[in-house]
Amino acid sequence: MHGYSAPQVKAWSPDTDSYAPYLRSRVPLAPRIAPFDPTQSRPGLDPRPRLMVLAGDYMQPGSEVEGYPYGVGAEAYALRFWQYADLFASWHGLPLEGHSHDPHPPYGLINLPNPGYTDAAHRNGALSLGCWFWREGDDFSAAVEKTPQGTFPLADKLIAMAGYFGFDGYFINQEVKVSPAQAALLMQMLAYMTRRAPKPFHVQWYDSLSVDGEVSYENALDDRNAPWVASGGQRVCSSIFLNYAWDATLIQESHDYAVQPLKLDPFEIVYAGSEIGKDKFAQVCDPVAIFPTKTAPRTSWAFLGSEMVWSTVEGDKSTIAKQAPVYARERQLWSGPVEDPSRSGRTKQPDPSRPLDPAGWDGTAHNIVEKSVIGALPFVTRFCTGTGERFFIEGRQVGDQPWFNIGIQDLLPTWQWWVRGLSGAPSSAIQVDYDHTLAYDGGSSLRLSGALGSGQSAFVWLYKTALKLTATTAVDLVRQMAPAPPGTASPTLRVWLVFQDAAEMEWLTVTGTPGVGWSRWSAPLGQWAGRTVAAVAVSLAAGPDGAPGIALNIGELRIGETAREPVPATPTGFTVDRAAISDNIASVYLSWKFVPNGVAYYDIWRRTSSGRLWLGRIHDGAYCVPLLARGTDGATTALELEAVSVSGRRSPATATTLRW
Repeated sequence: MHGYSAPQVKAWSPDTDSYAPYLRSRVPLAPRIAPFDPTQSRPGLDPRPRLMVLAGDYMQPGSEVEGYPYGVGAEAYALRFWQYADLFASWHGLPLEGHSHDPHPPYGLINLPNPGYTDAAHRNGALSLGCWFWREGDDFSAAVEKTPQGTFPLADKLIAMAGYFGFDGYFINQEVKVSPAQAALLMQMLAYMTRRAPKPFHVQWYDSLSVDGEVSYENALDDRNAPWVASGGQRVCSSIFLNYAWDATLIQESHDYAVQPLKLDPFEIVYAGSEIGKDKFAQVCDPVAIFPTKTAPRTSWAFLGSEMVWSTVEGDKSTIAKQAPVYARERQLWSGPVEDPSRSGRTKQPDPSRPLDPAGWDGTAHNIVEKSVIGALPFVTRFCTGTGERFFIEGRQVGDQPWFNIGIQDLLPTWQWWVRGLSGAPSSAIQVDYDHTLAYDGGSSLRLSGALGSGQSAFVWLYKTALKLTATTAVDLVRQMAPAPPGTASPTLRVWLVFQDAAEMEWLTVTGTPGVGWSRWSAPLGQWAGRTVAAVAVSLAAGPDGAPGIALNIGELRIGETAREPVPATPTGFTVDRAAISDNIASVYLSWKFVPNGVAYYDIWRRTSSGRLWLGRIHDGAYCVPLLARGTDGATTALELEAVSVSGRRSPATATTLRW
């Protein structure tokens, strides 16, 4: 990826942007289901406040000057908590094309959101924004040029770029002084863009510039910055991200100003900013000012720098096992200090001298309701986190190289981790995490491990849903479980359904004797046809002898019609567009005709004398295979492409050839 100057934006065309076809997001924005209080981890929590997450994306080495949607190596951060974000923006400027290796590279006015992150955001129902960051010394008049016809060339191209690359708007960070006339033109241009862009389209203004062009941080919504949201009876920007020096009084004033005189929803337009990257778990501006009680919030919320969960963990992070402290800290940030969203809340007051102590942090889940897009059949997840050290398809390892690609991340569990015992009290008998050594499809599975005493049970709450069952709906679970120690029995595994009409639970026992390898269990759900499933959980129950040494991996969970969707058609137009080759290593640029209907993704393969090797996966019609080694291939390497449906049905493969 690269940045774009104002003149480059105005001259932009996908035909002249070198890598544009390979940097698109084609995953549509998923609609989110309505809140349902009985299944919230914190019943009674007001669902109106929204959350903006302004953060670095993968944080892999070199990410300060380069951006990739996917790549080789597992040393990359893949966000696992999309259920709380409503807006996401990749927060890192990017050098202009061809300058990433300069000692002091010139950066662009605009950086696009990482397309892999846009894919993941859209799959989870969150909007993805590009970023505007004006750097002092450039000609601002070029950015706000207005034609005699009243159009703004830069705004028109910003709309076109968002449409082509598949994202949803821009975060506007204007922290450099401009003239009053230029400030007026900028306001007109933003209103023009907001008005003309197809919906949904979100323009968020950072609280940094007054209407006269002076840099001024108000830390509240007031007369000086409100015109950037609404002016002269028309909307300018969709919302405002408040600077970080607010208190309870300023937040209340911001709420009141939105209601009157603007007559706008304070949760729609006001996002109070928290510097997560700077203050971490010891916020100087206490979020209690935004959320004095769980039933009476004042505004929405915004984060800057939530990728600190990665950057603050020192030492080697080259393997996923070594990244365990990163994802523990991530759970503390989102679920609270005890890493359980149903038990969020600080255990002591924040201590600025110990900013990485999570005890002083409530957790995002303490104030923001968990959200879900699981509202239509079929629902399928394989618990793929978006990074891996090998790749599996149908339980067989087909790739042996580390990789990162959050664009193929599955819908991950809504609650991480909400575990209860038979009495409903919190249980530590069973631990839950992702297992990257074993997967059914992708790079990881869900692992439940631990031990249960005589007659003990553990419930693991997984997904918030709104799935209306039919007479032909079924549930599938692909799992494997380590054999029980001699003299003991394996625990009973059950799938639990919470129904929306009465918030009551029904369960099904997963039958079959655990054995070596993956096994699939299916059960009809037609007895509950017409009812809506509001949540899905699993449980383990021990017999009278207890269940020591539990090691259960769940590789797939599916709720859908018994009759699977049709096999996708064979892809067409598969070709090598170009290849960059050096020392028998190639980056191979591939394209084909993208047909989204009935296709969840495309898999790319290399054909070898001993079989096939997986190279990549994407929901698009273009892919760059990075760092492909020639190996023992002769003058050519055979490449294959398959289209895959949501439940894993594969088209016949089509082939093309790389000529070395």
